[in-house]
Amino acid sequence: MGTAREILLGLLEMFRAAMPEVEFREALSAKEAFRPGARVCVMGAVSKESEQGGEWSGKLAFTVYVPRGRGSADDVLNKMAELAKAGEPLFAGVERGAAALDKAGGAVAAGCVFTFLRAGSAGGKKVRYPVEINGERCTAAGWKVSEKESGEGIRAIGESEPFYYKGSRGFTVEVQGLDFESPEELEGFTLRLGSQRVMYTGCRWRSLSAEGSGVLTAGRRIEIEGE
Repeated sequence: MGTAREILLGLLEMFRAAMPEVEFREALSAKEAFRPGARVCVMGAVSKESEQGGEWSGKLAFTVYVPRGRGSADDVLNKMAELAKAGEPLFAGVERGAAALDKAGGAVAAGCVFTFLRAGSAGGKKVRYPVEINGERCTAAGWKVSEKESGEGIRAIGESEPFYYKGSRGFTVEVQGLDFESPEELEGFTLRLGSQRVMYTGCRWRSLSAEGSGVLTAGRRIEIEGE
């Protein structure tokens, strides 16, 4: 868990890997001007960061610029929100603004703000987050999810996760401070992080320390229904 800018840089890296057709850039400020180009461009910046009474909060402002005829800003924003929710445990919500024409560049611009929260510690105890492995509950100090894909996913109407994928797709999860008993004995297990409505399947460890921190890979991510 780091500062708002560290979260921003991590998300930009995650977004670039998942959407190589979109240009993602860090802006020096939330109001930095957009320079016209042929590709869809997303600019992100830290808009606010504060800590009071042991509780930390941060806000990241993103603006999506879509040249005419290059697609929909909503599609990009939906994917960004999905990735942030799955990959950053401090993610707390997103606020969106109305799309408008950027007069300087001639592109359609749509903005959103991602909010991140970290509760203060109580009695000197560190904050921990719920995790489920093979349906068994435990906790972890945090995690980071990255996605790598090449190809195209086919989705049913109203669903965010593909039911069929043409190409290759994989997930890497970095876990810190996992308190699960004998995690090194697991192979091909399922993993659920926090209250996310997705589950990672076919998980295998790439590395694991005695303190419960490690890196694992997952073959699929499926949506959990009925919650």
